[in-house]
Amino acid sequence: MRLELLLVILISVYAVILSITTSWVWVAVMASSALTLGAISALVGARKLFFLAGAAPHSGLLAVLVAIPLAYMTGYDPVVIASLVGVLLVYMVGYAIHRGHDPDVSTSVFIAFSASLSVILAYYVLTNYPVQTDISAIILGDPLLATPTEALFMTGLSIVSFIIVWTTYKEQVSIGIDRDSARLAGIKVWVYDLIVFTLLGLAAAALLRIIGFILEHVLILIPVSIALTASKSSGKAFTISILSALTAGLLGLNIALVLNLPPSGVTGAVLLAYYLLSLLGRGGK
Repeated sequence: MRLELLLVILISVYAVILSITTSWVWVAVMASSALTLGAISALVGARKLFFLAGAAPHSGLLAVLVAIPLAYMTGYDPVVIASLVGVLLVYMVGYAIHRGHDPDVSTSVFIAFSASLSVILAYYVLTNYPVQTDISAIILGDPLLATPTEALFMTGLSIVSFIIVWTTYKEQVSIGIDRDSARLAGIKVWVYDLIVFTLLGLAAAALLRIIGFILEHVLILIPVSIALTASKSSGKAFTISILSALTAGLLGLNIALVLNLPPSGVTGAVLLAYYLLSLLGRGGK
């Protein structure tokens, strides 16, 4: 516990120094996206929904592409529209899983559907709308282009996501271990299913336009992989997942600025290095 507290203090100091020497917007974007997806990553590990987590960025991409023409037609904020569409898309898969369909099969069908429709919509959007954000930027991600408003929005989302995951984590672990026993113990499994699906859909759609399709995959899947390799308890896994995502996000930003490289790619490389180190720490097992 003391070591974890020390790491939190060091990360906070590092974030403050980085904010002063670079831009608080960039730091807020990277730290908040890492906190949001690091917490969700721990949740994914607890529920053993890795395949669904890998599909979440696909739903986010489709949601953003759907939101662009809808925003032009209705005048509503595209981020709000994308968030709603993203949640509904993940609900589709979640409902199939809840009804007893095989999670991997349901997710595979959804990925095929969303990928095909995303290609069609991307072509439609590029040929019919003066898109302010280039499609390639959505795929690759560029956190350095975020606005102060977007940084504040992401910070709020990260705080809410962390609190929700933190307060429901024990129940989610119980459901992940034995769903039927959790139901018999009085846990309302459908409520916790709804929490998982909502967080995945919301985060994937809301963050995609800022951090990109690639970094979302990395931040959802790798932190929990590191945690499961380096920890022996669910509580430690939760902590390691978040701390690894946070430090990778800040280090990735710092290294990217020094070397003039994209923060999304560097953050992914840092997380991969963390994972390799965690394997070495266990003798490569």
